[in-house]
Amino acid sequence: MSRVGIIGDTHLPFELEGYLEFCQETFDAWDVDTIVHIGDMFDNHSLSFHDSEPMLHNVAGEYESAFERAADWYDAFPEATLIMGNHDRIPARQLRKLGMEPSIFLRPMEELFGMPEGWDVADQIEIDGVLYHHGETAGGVNGFRKDCEKRMRCTVSGHNHSNAGISATATDQELVWGLAVGCGVNHAHMAFAYGKHFANKPIIACGVVIDGEPHIEYMNLGKKVRRV
Repeated sequence: MSRVGIIGDTHLPFELEGYLEFCQETFDAWDVDTIVHIGDMFDNHSLSFHDSEPMLHNVAGEYESAFERAADWYDAFPEATLIMGNHDRIPARQLRKLGMEPSIFLRPMEELFGMPEGWDVADQIEIDGVLYHHGETAGGVNGFRKDCEKRMRCTVSGHNHSNAGISATATDQELVWGLAVGCGVNHAHMAFAYGKHFANKPIIACGVVIDGEPHIEYMNLGKKVRRV
């Protein structure tokens, strides 16, 4: 069976400083042999359907920065599977709005961001009976629990930045669990200004599944001081 390390949403080039090293150290400690990026590796802020922050890079500048940042992840993890997230799909969705079929007019993700031969891209994958998907169906505070309940299978998801943890449910015949792996975004960056007033903030974490059993690791960000 596999020893899987799961990288949370990174939204390059807006990931949190130190998150890459945190993932490396965590996966080394658990001696993982398989790497999965749970999706939204790239933010595509400048192509979003929502209003873009005017002080950020234009499309070309953001793409160049994301391309450069991705190289560090490829160096750290020469072999991995990227699960396509909703932000990764933004360029294709924008083309479809214009009536253009992405498979014709858009370079494959692997080519677009210079992925090495050891990287694959998939909508979802199954490893040791566990489903890995981005998590669009696992929204909300209890989304990852409800997702595994509806599917009645063990699942790993990202997508919701303020979810991280493991939740299980059981019948008389079986037990299934959902693992939400958190994320690796810099929520203080202007690209995430939309969440400035959200009560729940991103949880910086990554996941590990060892022989089909889930684990969550939280990045130490130091003690948060409450100001009144």
